[in-house]
Amino acid sequence: MSEIVDGLSERERERISALRAEGSYFWIDLCVAGISPEELGRSLDIPEHALRPLLDFARGERPSRRFHADNQQVVFPFHCYLEEEAAGDENTPGLRAIEVNVLVHGDYLLTVHREAVALPAVLPDYHTEGRSEQYVVYAVLDAMVATAFDALSDTELALEGLQILTTDSVGNARVRMGTLRAINLRLTTMRRQLSPQRGIFERIGEEIGQVENLSTDNERYFERVYGQLNRVVEGIDAAADSMAKAMDLRMNETMYWLTVVATIFLPLTFLTGFFGMNFGWLIGQIDTEVAFLTLGLGGSAIATVLIWIAVRRRGTPVQPDQDAVERLLTTLRRPLPRR
Repeated sequence: MSEIVDGLSERERERISALRAEGSYFWIDLCVAGISPEELGRSLDIPEHALRPLLDFARGERPSRRFHADNQQVVFPFHCYLEEEAAGDENTPGLRAIEVNVLVHGDYLLTVHREAVALPAVLPDYHTEGRSEQYVVYAVLDAMVATAFDALSDTELALEGLQILTTDSVGNARVRMGTLRAINLRLTTMRRQLSPQRGIFERIGEEIGQVENLSTDNERYFERVYGQLNRVVEGIDAAADSMAKAMDLRMNETMYWLTVVATIFLPLTFLTGFFGMNFGWLIGQIDTEVAFLTLGLGGSAIATVLIWIAVRRRGTPVQPDQDAVERLLTTLRRPLPRR
């Protein structure tokens, strides 16, 4: 693993000077809190035009406006996803997005973020023996993209658990819809963060290749990162499509039970309407307690039971029918008849 510098204390600044004098490539990870722009620019020889986008964490700022490139350094925004404490609902994804501004220089790689975390401690390790300095940049960026796949995997697991819960139980719909909203928010947020990142990274890869004194090799590292970003965005779209289908199934299930209730009350409405008509003959005939119990209560009860039996015999579409699935697969596996 390359040399790592954490912070800009007096001791670390001396270490930075020594590493640059030795010609060793190193990674600096900084939390922007407590660091003045003047101190950062003076310690790492960062010009003002590169320092401005490096320290820009304004919400809603377009990623293309926070991108800067010249022959000395490249500055661009990036994201990674780190663990956070569960927020009550165990089915809700538990990774939070960390916005990271990256500066690639010929002498070092700099990552700046607002959260008080040490990225080298939470991202996967890498080994640089026999590798170029470009590989160090690639390894750090690839590790951050890998955390996006972790966040997507957690979201898909939550969605899968929700679908299993929906299959096993019809109740507790409010909890499931609340979890769906949390999953939808996570997917929407991830796509909003990663899509612009993917959009500008092809140029970022080209600009990194033009940075002075950054040793290269024959590997196309940043095309790999661009491909990974494409795959994670496609995975987000696939998860969103799966969630939309789950919501459609939930809505169809709700509509089915509403239809069942309406079907049960249909004969009851007819009976109450028929016996509620004030014809003289009808009133004269139904004048005993037995007639009231038989026609008034018994007729309604018998109609309800018959409708319920009919519904049960037809089966409910929300219950899995494994026999029907097996019959369908058997039919599909049959070879087509020869003409």
